[in-house]
Amino acid sequence: MVIKIRALVIGGVVTVAGFCAGTLYGLNEGVRNLSMLEQVAQGALARHQLAAIQNGRVDSVKHLFELNIDTGVHRYAVFQQQGNELLSRIFLPEYLMELENYINLMTAYRKDHPMVYSSDWAKPFDGDDEATRLWREQQYFESQEMLSEIQAVLRGHGVPESALTNQASGR
Repeated sequence: MVIKIRALVIGGVVTVAGFCAGTLYGLNEGVRNLSMLEQVAQGALARHQLAAIQNGRVDSVKHLFELNIDTGVHRYAVFQQQGNELLSRIFLPEYLMELENYINLMTAYRKDHPMVYSSDWAKPFDGDDEATRLWREQQYFESQEMLSEIQAVLRGHGVPESALTNQASGR
């Protein structure tokens, strides 16, 4: 009887240990694969950016980089609200260690260069069918939230109010 109990306990411990090890391995591999695939997508995007530069369309590339800064600030805000710092310390320590340096670089740039992100792209147009109008309303609402989150982070890092609106739209 004692041998059966011991065997069940050992079997349970081995099962739990295997599950935990498999979960950690899977999370690590998932993060690693995401990083690799993201770099593939970035490489393809870089090709288009280089082609635009070679064709003299530098403004479109500049605009894309400006949007990347605003998106980076937004992702920082989302991470502060919803990110898992424990898992990040385990699987992404190099990113977490540099997180404040990254946000400081982006906000320092925004102090001298007004943001370009605007929610105007999602405003409804006359002639939209009902489904498109509803989709645009939802996208506009979400874009307004994103804009507010970006502006809150920038304000918190000392960016002047004059740099918190898209100069093209006044928003």
